[in-house]
Amino acid sequence: MIKIARPLMSTLAGAMLLAGAACSSSSPGKTTGTGGTTGDGGGGTLVNTFTGVPLVPTSTGFVMDMTSGVIGPWYGYGDGAGPNANASDTDYADSSCKKGGFAPTDCTQITTPIPGMAFAPDPTTGAMCTTGDAAVVMNGTNGSPDYSDLWGGGIALDFNNPGGDAGVKAPLDLSKYTGVGFDFYGTTIPANQMRVNFPFVGENNGTDSPYYQGGAKAYSTLSATATTPATAQHVTINWSDVGGPMYLTTQNPPTTPPKFDNTKVLSIQFQVFTNDKTAVPYQFCVANLTLLTN
Repeated sequence: MIKIARPLMSTLAGAMLLAGAACSSSSPGKTTGTGGTTGDGGGGTLVNTFTGVPLVPTSTGFVMDMTSGVIGPWYGYGDGAGPNANASDTDYADSSCKKGGFAPTDCTQITTPIPGMAFAPDPTTGAMCTTGDAAVVMNGTNGSPDYSDLWGGGIALDFNNPGGDAGVKAPLDLSKYTGVGFDFYGTTIPANQMRVNFPFVGENNGTDSPYYQGGAKAYSTLSATATTPATAQHVTINWSDVGGPMYLTTQNPPTTPPKFDNTKVLSIQFQVFTNDKTAVPYQFCVANLTLLTN
C-alpha cells in the first residue's frame, strides 16, 4: 500500500516569491539545462526535449506553474515518516512503521531529502535527487510480512498543495494533457523495485495508487543502467499507461482497482517498494518533469 506523508513547506507568500524565477520557464515548449555534478550520478548534459509544460522547481523544491495550475512541493516520503514531519522531526510517532510496532531502525531510511525538510534541486542539472534504503519487510502481529506498514519510500510532487505547515493535498484536473515525461538516472537504481505512482481521489482505500504499467506489472520499467545525466532514461507516460495496482487483483479475495481518473490527480510519486528478503538501497534523480501536450 502507498501511504502519503504531508510535507513541511514555507508559507504561500514565501513560496510565491521564490517561484518567480521558475514561472518564466513554465510556458509550453522546450527548455534546456546543462548537467554534471559530483553526487548526482556524474557529468553530462540534460536537455528537455519533451513537448509540453515543464514543471520547474524553485531552490526549495516548490513548483508554481501558471500555465497548468500546478502548485505544490517536492518532498521525501517513506514508511518511517508521519504526516506532520517538519524541519526538526520526521514524525516517526505517527508513521506507518510505528503503527506496525516496528522500531525506527526497522523503517525505510531516507538520507536525502529528509522528510519534512525543504528539497533543493541539484544546482547544476535542476534534477530532484534522493538517497536511501527501503526497509526489509518483517512479520507483523499476524505472523505475516507487513507490507502495509513497511512499504518503502521515495520522492514526490504534489500537484495542488499551496503549502504551509498545515498544507493539504487537493486534486487537479490534468485531463487536457496526454501524460507526463521526465528524464531518469542514478547511481543505485533498484531493478524491478520501483513504481511511478499517481495518487488520485477515488483510488482503492485512499492508499492503493495506480502506477505506470500498473495494470499488468508489479513494477514500473525504469532502467537500472541509466547512471548519469548523459545516459538518462527518457520516460514518456501516457495516461492510458497508468493502471492497477496489479497487486490488488492477486489478493485473496481479489479486488478490481478503480480506473485512474486524470481529472482528480493528487501527486506523482517515485517509490522504491520493499520485499521480505533484503533492504533495497537507492540513489536516483528525476529531471525535466513535464506535462505532455503531444
